[in-house]
Amino acid sequence: MMKKSFIFYFLIACLGFRTDSVSEQPVICEISKVEIPVMAHLAVAMDGTVLLFREEREKKRIEVKRSKDGGVSWSEFEAVGKRIKIADDMSDDGRYKGEHVGWTELANVVINENNGDVMVFAAGLKSVQYLFRSQDNGMTWSKEKINIKPDKNGWYATTYCCDPGITIKHGKNKGRLLMPSQVFVGPINSDGSRTYLNKGQNRKFFGKRYSNALYSDDGGKTWIHSEPFPILGTSEPSLCELNDGSIYYNARTHIRKGNKQIGISLDSGQTWVKANEDKVLFDGPPDEYGCKAAVVKIPHPEKDIILFSSPGRRDKRDDITINLSMDGGKTWPKKRLLKVGPGNYTWMAAGRKGTPSEGMIYLVSNKDWMARFNLSWVLEKE
Repeated sequence: MMKKSFIFYFLIACLGFRTDSVSEQPVICEISKVEIPVMAHLAVAMDGTVLLFREEREKKRIEVKRSKDGGVSWSEFEAVGKRIKIADDMSDDGRYKGEHVGWTELANVVINENNGDVMVFAAGLKSVQYLFRSQDNGMTWSKEKINIKPDKNGWYATTYCCDPGITIKHGKNKGRLLMPSQVFVGPINSDGSRTYLNKGQNRKFFGKRYSNALYSDDGGKTWIHSEPFPILGTSEPSLCELNDGSIYYNARTHIRKGNKQIGISLDSGQTWVKANEDKVLFDGPPDEYGCKAAVVKIPHPEKDIILFSSPGRRDKRDDITINLSMDGGKTWPKKRLLKVGPGNYTWMAAGRKGTPSEGMIYLVSNKDWMARFNLSWVLEKE
């Protein structure tokens, strides 16, 4: 008990909170059921409206429901936009079955903090040249054409199964939109066309896939690929901006045992350096294949507070656990179990100052549940 109490108050002191004020802050951790048929996403609009997105295959569309009171109550799910046909073969060499194959699904979400626009991306194993945009905090949506340029190797990345994008707040590229992305590499055919593969063709190209990022300097009209992340075999990445303007990058790995692959960018997401294996954050389960995790930066004027969510077990994707870093991902001194049972993929978003969402962290799992909690709960003595 002495050790746990010491760690608790040490963490609070490092975060810059007074211990008496923390004890007065209510501890919030609420878990609720929500139907997530395939994949999900979370975002908090500039007015504090919490937006929960999901792919609804039966209705052939992306949907959203909204909370204007910080996640206490919610609207019903409503349409964002209908799925879009993808010209290329998206079957993964015949592995994927069903009438949805060859059509887009929910891929990624970005809040443009320059003007408040909410942008939703749809994709498959490659991106499409469209997005859905809302200019009223997620109430209404329009489909618009965009220009995504191929990367230096001629491939188109996808943001499917990746974490949300961000708006750069520091440096000469302030205002840039930046999204984590991944490239499903396959064969280049004799006519110059390309086949995008996941596990298809007996995983022949599995180790050649890579993660990267897409960035836009014109409000989301044009998107450019970053350099590939230096470690091959990575996918489903997350990223966030630290207070010094550097970008923290965290990716799943498909071809090796161990922990998450991490790195940083010193040029607002154009290139990546210091790529290495994290010393703490387990990448699975399974160990040899990994699992998508989620990363969110918690606003703080001095500390680089990052939360990381992933399955807490090593034998199956259960027991979603929250890890806390106070130094931009260098160390992870505290973790706490959020929910026992099925968890699998997760996505997170942080509330906005001066709105009903302030101080809250939102998490959704594609195992039909979501949570809202605060930093007081993460730091609470167990």
